[in-house]
Amino acid sequence: MTPLRVAFVGVIAALAVLVSLASADVGSVRSAIAGGDAVYAAAPAQASWSGGTRLGGLAQALLGTRDDVLLRQALRQYVLAARLHLRLDNAVEVETARARAQDALELVSRDRDSTRASQALTLLGILAYGASASGGATSQLDAAISDFTDALRQDPENASAAYDLELLLRATIARGSRVEPGQSGGFGRTGRRGAGGGVPGSGY
Repeated sequence: MTPLRVAFVGVIAALAVLVSLASADVGSVRSAIAGGDAVYAAAPAQASWSGGTRLGGLAQALLGTRDDVLLRQALRQYVLAARLHLRLDNAVEVETARARAQDALELVSRDRDSTRASQALTLLGILAYGASASGGATSQLDAAISDFTDALRQDPENASAAYDLELLLRATIARGSRVEPGQSGGFGRTGRRGAGGGVPGSGY
């Protein structure tokens, strides 16, 4: 057998190994997502969508599941943060959980998929409002208005964001604070003009 033929056979064998590994990784990623979803439905804190792979993120790239997994992870962090109620003895735990959820959701809020980005921004608004209601700075309330407004810009059909924004604006006005365009301080998390003059939704 000539050296060239030996090299060719070696390349073919290497490609066969790579295809086999990639196929196994694809199956592992699919199983991890399905299994993670099942666990999340019963116990969100224990859910994980990471499968053991031999070729790194190649399988996720082939399946196009990276953004879906990031959204699931962000929802998990949000649920864990939302379950915590601020007490005198758990302030650090609450702030840590909230920060993790915000970081994960902010990553998803930059997604090219407007529906996913809008969902993440809505949850960021709820977290910000929760922080303001727990004695946080006024800037948290401004951030909530900005997040809900940006969520509607991403997806005008997001009924939850429309309802939350209208409810928040009404509550702000009821407390005697006028909400003017631009009042919330310029640019929101996504780099677009934020808040104050948002368009109220029609509710559910």
